[in-house]
Amino acid sequence: MAYRLNLGAWNSVFAVPSCVVDENIKIASGEHIKVLLYMLRNSGNLFLSEDIASAVGVDKNTVEEAFIFWQNVGVISGEKGELMPSASERIETAKPAITVPERNTAVAKLTSDTQFPPKEIANAVNSDRAFRYLCETFERHAGRPTKHSERNTLMVITEEVGIPVEVAVMMVEYCFSIDKATPAYMKSVAKDWYESGIDTIAKAEERIAGLKVRNSLEGRLRTKFGMATAFSAKQKEYITAWSELNIADELIDEAYEKTLNSTGKLSFPYMDTILRSWAEKGYTTVEQVNSEKPSGSNNASGGTAMSFDIDMLEESAYERYRRKK
Repeated sequence: MAYRLNLGAWNSVFAVPSCVVDENIKIASGEHIKVLLYMLRNSGNLFLSEDIASAVGVDKNTVEEAFIFWQNVGVISGEKGELMPSASERIETAKPAITVPERNTAVAKLTSDTQFPPKEIANAVNSDRAFRYLCETFERHAGRPTKHSERNTLMVITEEVGIPVEVAVMMVEYCFSIDKATPAYMKSVAKDWYESGIDTIAKAEERIAGLKVRNSLEGRLRTKFGMATAFSAKQKEYITAWSELNIADELIDEAYEKTLNSTGKLSFPYMDTILRSWAEKGYTTVEQVNSEKPSGSNNASGGTAMSFDIDMLEESAYERYRRKK
């Protein structure tokens, strides 16, 4: 009599390294695991990144990131598309002590492509409660687990640059509040905060409050000016200055109207000249601006008491604007 054991789906199996589960299951993303499983199932076949992306339902960049991840944790090795099981021994190294680098070094790190090994990031998450909270804050706002590139950025910001974790948490929350929580944008904010000495919660709160006012003003002015594109860096400097001078929105609107009447177009330098002149005079409302009219009353000596009216102020502003051109 003949016998056969029917294992059903188990008749076709493939091996998965134990370390994938034992050591990397917590730190690998679902996309990383999908790419690895597909490659293990189809070992020996030649595929383009686009083919793998299509087969597992991710984009090409995610496939490339998955290869880097599994190479960093020692599961695979190789180059130029020829990958193989890693033959090297996995050596555990102690996490170096965290030191705050020199300012010029720290800023340079923000523009570099520093890559922390996934194992080191996992160790930081498991052993450093503050850093774990930072990652959890990101995940809570994103509504998903952090990607390797995002955790790597948080490591660069807190460990290489030296921004305190509690300040980094506030920075992450701010970036999400304006829908710009990408690694590149977080690095740009971190660079600005580092150079500005934002290293305490109080300083971070003050900076965020100022940024919210400026962003709100920028959005309103884009609508007011009918601009389809973002403001230039120089235009943002003017807007930031107006925010810092606490110039009322109604005065900015009034200056805009007078700029159009005088120059026939939107001119930030001309608007800035008018607004600074009003600020120097202490004007905070349009009523104060419009109330400054020529006085025709005679003084004690029989002369006519004259004051600078708004038209003269505009002429002076326009002359200064023309000299700047």
